[in-house]
Amino acid sequence: MGRLFKKVKKKLGLFRFLYVGLFLVFAGLLSLQVQAKEFQVGFAELSITPNLIDEWEDVNKDAQFNPDIDKWTDVNGNNRFDAVWMAGFQNKRAAQGVKDDLMAVAAVIDDGQTRIGIISADTIGLMRKFVLSVREEIPAEWGLDYVMVHATHNHEGPDTQGLWGPKFLKSGVDDVYMERLKKDFISALEMAIDNLEPAQMSLALIPTNPLTPIKDKRKPIVIDDDIRAILFNRPDGSIIGSLINFGIHVELTWDKNLELTSDVAGYLRRGISEGIYYDDQLIKPGLGGTTLWLTGNIGGLMTSGPTDPIYDPVLKKTLTKPSHAKARAYGYSLANSVIEAFDAGNFEASPDPSLSVRSIEIELGIENFMLSIGTLLGVIDSDLKFSLMPPFIRYLSEVAFIQLGDASITGVPGELYPEIAVGGIENPIGADYDLAPQEVPHLRSQFPDKLNLMVNLANDSIGYIIPKSEWDNDAPWIYGEDEETYGEVVSLGPNTAPIIHEKIVNLIEESKK
Repeated sequence: MGRLFKKVKKKLGLFRFLYVGLFLVFAGLLSLQVQAKEFQVGFAELSITPNLIDEWEDVNKDAQFNPDIDKWTDVNGNNRFDAVWMAGFQNKRAAQGVKDDLMAVAAVIDDGQTRIGIISADTIGLMRKFVLSVREEIPAEWGLDYVMVHATHNHEGPDTQGLWGPKFLKSGVDDVYMERLKKDFISALEMAIDNLEPAQMSLALIPTNPLTPIKDKRKPIVIDDDIRAILFNRPDGSIIGSLINFGIHVELTWDKNLELTSDVAGYLRRGISEGIYYDDQLIKPGLGGTTLWLTGNIGGLMTSGPTDPIYDPVLKKTLTKPSHAKARAYGYSLANSVIEAFDAGNFEASPDPSLSVRSIEIELGIENFMLSIGTLLGVIDSDLKFSLMPPFIRYLSEVAFIQLGDASITGVPGELYPEIAVGGIENPIGADYDLAPQEVPHLRSQFPDKLNLMVNLANDSIGYIIPKSEWDNDAPWIYGEDEETYGEVVSLGPNTAPIIHEKIVNLIEESKK
């Protein structure tokens, strides 16, 4: 080898020899750098449907279990009613069956320098204390720099927060199920890591079908109703998976439903991945891959209410009453919008995507008396600290900002009123505070990216995040209403929104440096 180098050096001359050597070294380093920055994604999903044990009959059809009226069968012979208490509406709603599986969907994204995980679960909400316990059990060797744990806000799944048990201030959380849920989340992440493969990324902002409208149930009427979609594909064009962000309460089967179901979110996921099916007949092919739903800005009660009409183009009829058919029509409509956008070539490539993440712990005061009582009694398993100054009970939560190529993902720990995101905050007559909007400028005006996914119920579930200038806990009621508006009863307090807005803006500004 030494003789060969001497011959090359003699022929090229010293300068050329050094030049070639440096070039080869540089090329080698460049090659290693390129290899190190290979962009990869992996997806996985598994069922998190709880096991139903005892059976019961709702004798008076009120969707509430009453042992003095209703009939039940002690299947396991332990002399107690073992229920899966369903979340999101009234207490005492015990599940009778399963319509379709509840799912945990995981995605792992890796740009060669940073690796993050996202978990989306068909639950009503997950408290940050539980989220931290999940993170603590993730093996360090998996190399995950950050994990976002998200709840779809499913009102047709089990109580995972403690607010919807057999009676008021009696938790409906099953500790055994929560331990299983934690293990399932870890397993889903591990499977997603095992499924990592080279990927390309594309983005789309997709309008929704006007025949399936979303309603804002509280004034001012401000709606953030576009679908925001990120697709990941292989070099041959086949789809690995997708992130779909849309803001609606997952509750179209409503409060009398006693079957566990993933509702709208499940139909959207299955429609995009597997295709749109009616009675086992394929109506439209899906895109393939695994679809992960991320709930958008749903404060103010963004929903399709129990009497709001939804048109089903396959059945060619308008559905008004809550039902699985109505959830199917809405979920498939969203899926169809994504499929049509893809078929029309409306997804824009985001070449060579890089990844970065910023998150921060935030301190919020619990100014809601009933939530304070529930927290102190342990009905709500919260991450708390105490202060000698009011508010005496402080709640520890989290906000996050992830940059992903030309897109970004914002983690919001509760249900954000859309006007904080897109503008339109008001200070109506009757509000408890006579002041100008505090949560300005609106968040979407601050994002530097082409597409921003705002994910509500990310890493926590603190309730409604209401603009302070619209806060209305005392009469007279805003907008001349005859009764109290819904929202404040499930919010930490009037100062929550300004703090969260400020912290998110700070994270965005840091990302620009």
